[in-house]
Formats: sequence, C-alpha cells, structure tokens
Amino acid sequence: MALGDWDWVEAGSGKLARAEEMMLKAQAVQAIAMARLKPKRAEAVARIDLETILPPDGAVARAAETLAAEVSAPWLFNHSARAYLWARLLNPDLKFDDEATYVAVMLHDLGLTPAFADRSGEEVCFTRPAAREAHRLTRSMGWEEKRAKLVADAIALHLNVVVGPERGPEAIMVRMGSGADVAGLGLGKIAAPVRDAVVHRHPRLDLKACMTETLDVETARTPCCRIGFMYRALGFRDRILGAPFAE
Repeated sequence: MALGDWDWVEAGSGKLARAEEMMLKAQAVQAIAMARLKPKRAEAVARIDLETILPPDGAVARAAETLAAEVSAPWLFNHSARAYLWARLLNPDLKFDDEATYVAVMLHDLGLTPAFADRSGEEVCFTRPAAREAHRLTRSMGWEEKRAKLVADAIALHLNVVVGPERGPEAIMVRMGSGADVAGLGLGKIAAPVRDAVVHRHPRLDLKACMTETLDVETARTPCCRIGFMYRALGFRDRILGAPFAE
C-alpha cells in the first residue's frame, strides 16, 4: 500500500495524514523543478499522427466508454476522451497496456458523476467509487485480478502530483493525460496545431467553469482528501483556470 493507490484509498477513504500532506508538497516541488529543466518552447510531436490514435477496440474498452458516456455530462466525457489523446501524445515511447489505460482514463472521474458519487455520508475520495466500478467491470468481463487492479490503481493514483515509474506506465499515462487536460501540465511539449486538433476532435464545452464548479463542491465535501489539499495548499484551482485553453 502506497500513498494514492487503491489499497490506500480503501484503507483510509482517501484522507491524508499530516506526513502524507508533506509528501504531496514534496511531489509538487519535484514536479516544478523537473518542468524548469525542460525547454519552454513547444516541441512538435512529429512521430505520432493524431489521426492514427484511435481508442482500443476491445470489449472492455467499449463497455467503459459506453458507461462513461451514459453517466457523465458531455464536458466530463470529452475531458476523459481528450485525456487519452494527451497521454498518448506525451508518452510516445512507453510500452503499455493500451486497453487498460483507456479503461482507466474513461472511468477515472466516475466519482464526480451523480450515478457514482459516494453517498456514504463519510469523507471519501472521489477516486474510490471510480476504482471500485472499474475493478468490478473489468473482472465481470473476464480480466484477471492483476490487470483489473492495475486499472483501479491507475484511477486512484491520478490525484497524486507525481506518479513514479514503479507504478507502471498505465498509471503514469492516466496522471499525465488528466493533468494535461485539466491544468495544461506538459502541453508545452506538444505543438499548437496538434493541441488544437485534439480540442477540435473533442471540444472542451466550457470545461474550466464546469470543472471548477464541480471541484468546489467536492473540496468542500472532502477537505482532508487529496483534491481538498491540492485546492487549499497547491493552488490547483488557479492552475485549472490558467490552463492554456480559452475555456
């Protein structure tokens, strides 16, 4: 069990201890330092043609996409669809389980939907119901436990500031894809025409306003969980509003 994984979320409902808050702050310092070491100019992603990036066609991938479309507002569904594209563009050399990554990306925000929001009355991280449903869905469709848990862990870990290589490429991609779409993290590595093409394929539909409104409610409900801490101590709300998109 490690900070942010599914076992950790289940064990403590996702609430942070003081030492874990310090760990997230350290991750934020690490992320800022790493970003400053990279070139600030946009680098064209020349090795990948966006038109060749298509969702995997496995039965579980299709089921996850259908579920996300059924329960998510259009802006939230499009967020997940773009996050997958950002993840692929930002990680052209990683070897990864494409279907597991896609399932995790499509379901990572289920806990923000009315259908899957936690109703226990307790302070519970919104990744918990999402990870649980992803695990249930994948197991019910025949995936082995190890692969199903990989998806659940990737969902739970996406709220960490940094996801290390020891967690596997799938978790890294879910974190990078979602962070790129919500806060613009890493998008300096992608040329502007490619960024525009991603948004054209899946419009943002006023994501900044919709996401901040949703997370304002979520942080008030879960002040001791990671999203509450990120809002309170790491300026995440401002990062959403400052992302390099018009909406």
